[in-house]
Amino acid sequence: MAHSWRADENKRLARLFLKPQASRYLGLVRVAEACLRPITNLFPPRPWDKTRGVEKILVFDPGALGDMLLLAPFLRRLRGSFPTSRIVLAGRGGPADFLQEQGLVDECISVEVPWTKRKTSRLQRNQPISWRWKEFFRSLRQLRKREFDLGFAAGWGGDIRGNLAIWLAGARRRVGYGYAGGEFLLTDVVEADLTRPHVVDRNLQLLERLGVESARQPVVPLQIPAAEARAAREFLARHGVGEKDLLIGVHPGAGSALREWGDDRFAEVARRASDQFGAKILWFNDPEKPRRIPADLQAIEVAVSFQQLQAVLSHCQVFLCNDSGPMHVAAALKIPVVAVFGPTQAEWFRPYGEGHQVVIRNDMWCRPCADRCRWKEPYCMRLITVEQVMEAITIIVNDTTQNRVLYLRAAGD
Repeated sequence: MAHSWRADENKRLARLFLKPQASRYLGLVRVAEACLRPITNLFPPRPWDKTRGVEKILVFDPGALGDMLLLAPFLRRLRGSFPTSRIVLAGRGGPADFLQEQGLVDECISVEVPWTKRKTSRLQRNQPISWRWKEFFRSLRQLRKREFDLGFAAGWGGDIRGNLAIWLAGARRRVGYGYAGGEFLLTDVVEADLTRPHVVDRNLQLLERLGVESARQPVVPLQIPAAEARAAREFLARHGVGEKDLLIGVHPGAGSALREWGDDRFAEVARRASDQFGAKILWFNDPEKPRRIPADLQAIEVAVSFQQLQAVLSHCQVFLCNDSGPMHVAAALKIPVVAVFGPTQAEWFRPYGEGHQVVIRNDMWCRPCADRCRWKEPYCMRLITVEQVMEAITIIVNDTTQNRVLYLRAAGD
């Protein structure tokens, strides 16, 4: 009876935290579990010895830049709880490297993570006999030689693949979620707290399983190197930005085109903010994929590296963006954010901390869609108006520090 309840509960949690097609997903997971169980029984990791100290810790998180920023509070708490342990972060490499620069981990190891390749089909991403999966298995076999005492499957998904990763890496004690499958791969299964659905809080709950303080953690402030800070000041001075100017940063990009509100709409908000508040506008561009600044918008283009982006962004009083990595950079810098959300759940991914505004429609039954829109265009984004985003900008500029989500009613409500 208990097992039946567990299965029903995991299915419910998967529907909340995973994709809308959770039933089909969990069906595939059950097949994967049936195949994995005999193998894991033949090659178990070294057993966890309670008398042994924690010398080496592995954290697996395959996320992108924004996910790494959401992992930072967990890593800081982990570092405080195990100050003498060596903490190794395994993930995609590039996005994780700055966490080592911030002193939150001792080492970052790049691992081929096949299911994060957006330009390949779902079948290719989850085909265990593909070369990417072979490289994934090879990387984790190498990690197994490190003999980790403790391993965490972090990130937002509670994914069986994350649980498999720390099992393959041979961590003696393995902590993670089981609602998306793979409980048998863990030594410590964490029960999801639905009252704290944000990814930051879900990561912190992994530590609570070990008895670490459960109080909500503040945003981890980013440390900006002195050279980058000086270069940012010089850049702004060259463009006529003074210390007393109201500076609004605008970043119109996102990791998926479905999450983009539209350059012209961002530009219109920027024009109105400039006229209404006398603000100067920074238009943040990806240096590898620059966007044309819309006509008639007086803005300073910022197309710089990630390290330089942090330094320039730290001078903004407001940051306007989509759900994106730079959104979390601004939040970590304690810059008030106005974020336009569409396909993703704001409760999970909103900017963490106080003083932010999230603009989102609450009448979209198809959210979350895992960036696979069923309509001709993402109406969750297109139906948000310039006036509604301008209202959120005005709240922040008028120094309203209350942290809230601006839920928008359907037209006519």
